[in-house]
Amino acid sequence: MGRRNGTRKRLTGEQRAEFARSRQKLVGSIISQKGFEGALVMEHIRGSQYLIRLASGEQVYMSHKKPRFQKTGAYSFVTEGGWSLWESR
Repeated sequence: MGRRNGTRKRLTGEQRAEFARSRQKLVGSIISQKGFEGALVMEHIRGSQYLIRLASGEQVYMSHKKPRFQKTGAYSFVTEGGWSLWESR
């Protein structure tokens, strides 16, 4: 969502549905990002927050920043980057 002159650009229902589908597609994928290799995306929680099972078996919450330009290819079961541990605020 962008802002112009202090106003918020609202998403259409179609845009919201597409964003929800793209977040749900990450569930079940394996993370190949350095430091989190082999982690499994277990569940989408809300927004950018996910429940992740690390390769060690430990479960943690992580957030995912959607890449601006997404690669397309046959490896949709692997997610490459944009992951960080969720910080308690």
